[in-house]
Amino acid sequence: MLEKLNKKSIKYKLKEGTLENLRRTLGLEGEGTRESPIIIDDLGDVALRLSLRTKGVFLILRNLAISKLSIINSQNITVENCFIGNIELSVCRNLIFTNNTILSIRQVLCKNCLFENNTIMQKEYNRLIHNAHERRTFISVWICLFVGILYTAFAVISIVFLYVTLDTVVFLVSGVLLAIAMLYMLYLRRKVNKMPQNKYINFKLQEKDVLVSSSYLQ
Repeated sequence: MLEKLNKKSIKYKLKEGTLENLRRTLGLEGEGTRESPIIIDDLGDVALRLSLRTKGVFLILRNLAISKLSIINSQNITVENCFIGNIELSVCRNLIFTNNTILSIRQVLCKNCLFENNTIMQKEYNRLIHNAHERRTFISVWICLFVGILYTAFAVISIVFLYVTLDTVVFLVSGVLLAIAMLYMLYLRRKVNKMPQNKYINFKLQEKDVLVSSSYLQ
């Protein structure tokens, strides 16, 4: 299955407009509403690389082989009965993953999502439920914030002592922009943490070689 994911891969970068075009092109079911979600179901012996960024469309991915699934700043997406090599989730809510086989998964700032009856490796499961990737990400955020403040302080001290050079201006601009970006990330984390927590139900824990072997048999 991994060979298929690597050799026969079709990449789709889907936002609301391109998702609507794909719906018409492939004759997909659904209108994108809660009552009639767009359904991408069983495209045959084709591995997909999907990048999704959508909030206003209800979407179901079903019975697919997906080498990489990236979902950013999105909601109302359901993924079921799929084999997925790698999942990356960022700033998402109201996602549902059921009955999938997952090799690896990273999530940052995702809340109110449901993971139920999925098969996954033990180490990936531990990282998922302990939110390990997000913790590591925000260690980096704090380090970058410190660097931004340090750059800004260095530039301000240089300006105070009338030692203004191009390097000083670069340090000042870089430090301020970096600090603002990291402060925004911390604000976003605080805001997201007020949302309901993710739910992790009935995982099947296996080793990687077992996951790959079972995928050949499906």
